[in-house]
Amino acid sequence: MTQKTMPLPFNPRSAEFRANPYPTYHYLRTHHPIYYRPERKDWILTRYADIVEVLKSPSFGHSESGLTRSEMVATNQESILLSLRHKSQKLMKLWLLLRNTPEHTRLRNLFREHFNSKRIQTLRTYIQTKADALIEPVKESGKMDIINDFAYPLTIDVNCNNMLGISPQAWHSSFRQWAEELTLIADLDPTLISTERGLLAIAGLAEYFRNLIAKCRNDSELQDNLISILINAETNGQLSEEELLSHCVLLFFTGYFSSQHLIGIGILTLLNHPQQLQLLQADPTLIEVTIAEVLRYNSPVQGVPRTALSDVQLSNQTIRKGEIVYCLIAAGNRDPAQFPEPDKFDIKRQPNPHLSFGKGIHVCVGRHLAKLVVEIAVGTLVRRFPELSLATNSLEWEDSFLGHGLKSLPVTF
Repeated sequence: MTQKTMPLPFNPRSAEFRANPYPTYHYLRTHHPIYYRPERKDWILTRYADIVEVLKSPSFGHSESGLTRSEMVATNQESILLSLRHKSQKLMKLWLLLRNTPEHTRLRNLFREHFNSKRIQTLRTYIQTKADALIEPVKESGKMDIINDFAYPLTIDVNCNNMLGISPQAWHSSFRQWAEELTLIADLDPTLISTERGLLAIAGLAEYFRNLIAKCRNDSELQDNLISILINAETNGQLSEEELLSHCVLLFFTGYFSSQHLIGIGILTLLNHPQQLQLLQADPTLIEVTIAEVLRYNSPVQGVPRTALSDVQLSNQTIRKGEIVYCLIAAGNRDPAQFPEPDKFDIKRQPNPHLSFGKGIHVCVGRHLAKLVVEIAVGTLVRRFPELSLATNSLEWEDSFLGHGLKSLPVTF
């Protein structure tokens, strides 16, 4: 029987936990699969079936209530900093991934064609060329940092240069810092400092995109990229001016960070399972199922929050309206009720209905692009460097818990 308030050693701010949360997930899933945290007044879910039910249920969504108390304070202060904070909070609330139907459907339809699988496949040559070009400067040295020398420059180029239409000459020097700070604002148990830094990152990106949008409006002809699509939608009345700005920020942030982390996690996981790496090197056609198994085994998105839109019964527990439920999809991906031998990394695992791209109406709109980029990136690395090996056993994970990834991954080859 699930107990509602039994205290547990569950600390998402712990570096040790972020590096390997799976023993804690196993304990929670076995003993307290629907775990209430009285100090936070929220719920932690770790079973596959419960997570799928929440992600697909119309009874769960996102809070669209008015200003919080802290926001109300901000609106009454004559302070530039507090004004920026308030504007950032308003922009964040407009994000597609934080909206419920029918607004979610309206916004999602704007991106559907640009992210469909057929169009994404046309980028294959572009991505492969970029991946090969990034290898050239390091191949003679016999060493590289997978994150900083390869995954970051590849994913930000594909997202900014190709998808958003921002040429490298127009990139801001704070892009990477802003993205890192944004991962913490949506984290589980964020600190006050990380929240404020995240809001300032939104403000910085909003100012950048405000200027870029103004420049794009003055161009004689809109281009085939996401920013132009959004500008056109706003011109046609399908999008408000604030929604246009908000989604430029969102698409910048979500477009590359998880893919960057997945490349690093993919290489690390393969190096830690040499027999599986050898299988992939012997048969490169296994790359698609390999990345699917990496997503299941150690997802770069460990969990997502949902809010109860009404009182809901979930496996004999009552979730009250307004309470937040954290669906730990990485825990669900290791649920033995769904996956035989869930702690085993098996690149030939079939079927593999992992949760890493979500379920229901909020399934990741950019999943086809993410899969293609990571499949090409990891496939290229293991093909070009058959002697790839870790250069250190001391790895540091990002400060974010829900956005799971390595700060660096030094390798030799």
